[in-house]
Amino acid sequence: MDRRELLKNACGLGVCGCAAGLFGVAEKAGADETADADQRLAFARYQIAKLVGFVAGATTPETCAAILENTGRECARLNQLAARYKGDADGYFAAIKAAWGTDATWDKEKGVITVTVPEGPCGCPLVDAARTPALWCNCSVGYGKEAFGTVFGRPVEASLKQSKLTGSTRCVFEVRLS
Repeated sequence: MDRRELLKNACGLGVCGCAAGLFGVAEKAGADETADADQRLAFARYQIAKLVGFVAGATTPETCAAILENTGRECARLNQLAARYKGDADGYFAAIKAAWGTDATWDKEKGVITVTVPEGPCGCPLVDAARTPALWCNCSVGYGKEAFGTVFGRPVEASLKQSKLTGSTRCVFEVRLS
């Protein structure tokens, strides 16, 4: 597909303004760089939402969830916050509280950590709350598995209990130590 065909298809989807900005077709000379970056991010959010829908439609729910979990694991590896707290769960809990306002409570006896994300919009910059399917939250499940697995030095299980993308005011995850 050449550039012109790609832009034509993008305009057919109603995103021509975003696509034009993404591919360098300036609306006016000297456009504000911040607006351009916002436009590019809006286009990326739109495309991610569509991609997740396409993957969900072309795979089984389990395969789609696994793909998204792997995406989240990669995000956690790139972030490297958890790597700084290997063996120091309390330090990691304090770090995620300071960085994102995320609370983590640990029932050591049961080996269960409850992770509660504060109210407000989704913290993922790729989410368009109006379009992104809730199954995108499997990305955060993967992030939790990778991050907490790194901190504790062993595999963990993670599951989503509440999601902003399904109408909850906050996201809540449960992490179980293996």
